[in-house]
Amino acid sequence: MKTIRETIVDILVEIEKSQSYVQLILKKYLEQFEILDRKFITEVVNGTIQHQITLDYYINTLSKTPVNKMKPFIKQLIRMSAYQLLFLDKIPTPAIINEAVNIVKRRKMTNLSGFVNGILRNLDRQKDNIVLPTEPIECFSVKYSMPAWIIQMWNNVYNHAEIEKICSSLNRRGKVCGRVNNLKTSKEQLKILLNRENIDITDGKFIEESFYLNNVTSIGNVSSFKEGLWTVQDESAMLVSKVLNPQKGDIILDVCAAPGGKSTHIAQLIQNEGQIISTDIYEHKLELIQKNADRLELSCITPVLNDGTIFKEAWENKFDKILLDVPCSGLGILSKKPDIKYKRTLSDIHELVKIQKKLIENNIKYLKPNGILVYSTCTISKLE
Repeated sequence: MKTIRETIVDILVEIEKSQSYVQLILKKYLEQFEILDRKFITEVVNGTIQHQITLDYYINTLSKTPVNKMKPFIKQLIRMSAYQLLFLDKIPTPAIINEAVNIVKRRKMTNLSGFVNGILRNLDRQKDNIVLPTEPIECFSVKYSMPAWIIQMWNNVYNHAEIEKICSSLNRRGKVCGRVNNLKTSKEQLKILLNRENIDITDGKFIEESFYLNNVTSIGNVSSFKEGLWTVQDESAMLVSKVLNPQKGDIILDVCAAPGGKSTHIAQLIQNEGQIISTDIYEHKLELIQKNADRLELSCITPVLNDGTIFKEAWENKFDKILLDVPCSGLGILSKKPDIKYKRTLSDIHELVKIQKKLIENNIKYLKPNGILVYSTCTISKLE
């Protein structure tokens, strides 16, 4: 049977080979493990991907064979081990190195065990002596594991202190944030119910109905979640619905609404009294919206298949409020989805901007006179 760390390497190899999203592949592997093991696997997989540029810089400084010339399995094994050596201080160094060497031998790559052992031991000895690049863009890129083109883009808008602040924040993985369904329970009552399941929560920072889960690993198994007493949503996403300021009886359009977090929050804010049309261009995403609305028992939401860039005459001047949460580069949520930064390019952003402009130009026509449209993204790219 494979060890936990061996499984982590296989996950990392599959992620790089398939170019699929991290969470999809993680989900496939995690089911076979206990909760504590799942937590460790998730931490090391996400951490290795999040800090990949930094890890590769350190490894390349010490290895005669560049990372991009290594066999896929060996490359990911060294990255994973380097992440533990550099960023996780609770694991003894000998355990990290010995396990890496044993994995190589179990995979019948014994001829490479000395290579792996040498790099990791050298990294452990030299990690505090490795010098970062002196050129600012390259330095930020290596220090914060951020592609240089993103740093360059931010450099056109922000000063160096602001860039450091942004990068540091995006490398800090936050706790899971929840939102109380205050049509079914109160936060005080929910705290009692969650405590019965040994789950501790603390209040959110900005939104009254928000809270942070301090010690949960499998949300789908929590009784109060299944009963629709709360859902998962970041406070930044909740702020968007607050800005929209929906009122009871409003007819509201939520464009690009899947998976329905903002639609369900709006429904709570209007106390399920009004009409919310939640649109997406994919049928399976509409099913997600409906599933979330059903779980939270919010009947005022109607999922509708619709392309937001194409004019729909029947909707002209129909809506009191419109939420336009557009498809974007996602650069503001790298702490949750670190793989995004390796999938995006500057040309992608320019293409997204074209779509975003079309969405604004088209959906503004659906507003009633004196109506409100809120445009939101989960990126910090000024172009978007």
